[in-house]
Amino acid sequence: MRVGITGEAPAVILPQDTSNQNKRLTGISIDIWDELATSLNLDYELIYNDSVTQTLKKLANQEIDIAIGGITVTEKNIRRFDFTQPVHEDKISVLVPLQSPTLWTIIKPFFGWAFLSSIILIGLCLFVVGNLLWLAEHNKNSEQFPKHYLKGVREGVWCALTTFSTVGYGDRYPVTNFGRFVAGSWMLISLVAVTTLTAGIATTLALAFSAQTYRNLQSPSDLKGVRLVTISGSKAVEWGQYYQGRIVEVDSLSEGIRKLESNQVDGVLYSRLALEYYLYQNPQLPYGVVDFDIGTQNYSIALTQDNPLTEKLNEQIVSIDMQLRFQEFKETWFKSQLNN
Repeated sequence: MRVGITGEAPAVILPQDTSNQNKRLTGISIDIWDELATSLNLDYELIYNDSVTQTLKKLANQEIDIAIGGITVTEKNIRRFDFTQPVHEDKISVLVPLQSPTLWTIIKPFFGWAFLSSIILIGLCLFVVGNLLWLAEHNKNSEQFPKHYLKGVREGVWCALTTFSTVGYGDRYPVTNFGRFVAGSWMLISLVAVTTLTAGIATTLALAFSAQTYRNLQSPSDLKGVRLVTISGSKAVEWGQYYQGRIVEVDSLSEGIRKLESNQVDGVLYSRLALEYYLYQNPQLPYGVVDFDIGTQNYSIALTQDNPLTEKLNEQIVSIDMQLRFQEFKETWFKSQLNN
């Protein structure tokens, strides 16, 4: 049986010595196929191909019987081939250059609506509490809270502010029952508000003074109009088009990285596993994978149409729980790499 294989590391890893590479391929996809083939007593020959497009072309021409590796189920492919149940699922993300923060990126978080709305809300609360304290105190405690509205409310806001900041100078304090009720309630509210605000400011500062930032990509909606390179024939193409990115298709991840290095594109859109592995292998590169995912892609085994082996493979995939086995393969494989 002729089994075509293609994909990016760590799914398919080429030997450094490329002579007789078919017998020396390693990787997670190889482990998956080997387990399935062993369970079905299949004899096979692995035939490596440089790209998904080339592999599927050979499958369409019946030059191979099965295609494994970086094969995703797309609307176009499902019309031409049989596919098994997914052998594993992966997230789609973006590899982008890291940038040193500019002055604007440092101060930008402080102009965000979440931060500004918190400040506005606190200011409004201080004003309201200041007014309530003045209403309660200006008749019986006019020395601390003058009867003149502006002067009295000013002192009320000052009292509310010192209470809120937990400083409490003691130069202004209520003496009436209602005034003490307002002040006491405000103390309890302040405990919660200060904790929440402190956490929010700490997060904002951490973001603002981060040593490196991504290229203005905070969510999938930011991909609109961004030049993205991805692997031809993968599900990532459809996801990139869905978010209106300017998609460039190539045959391999290494080719996509070269386009990123030469500034022909703004990012590489592909499997998070493959992108993170690439960075693991090349830690010196000034790139990073963004913190969000834009979709998922299921990897399956492709076969010629009406292939009787499809049903047998599906039975094995379900019985073995291949999604779980893939996770085990991945963890085992990464541990072995870390120990090398």
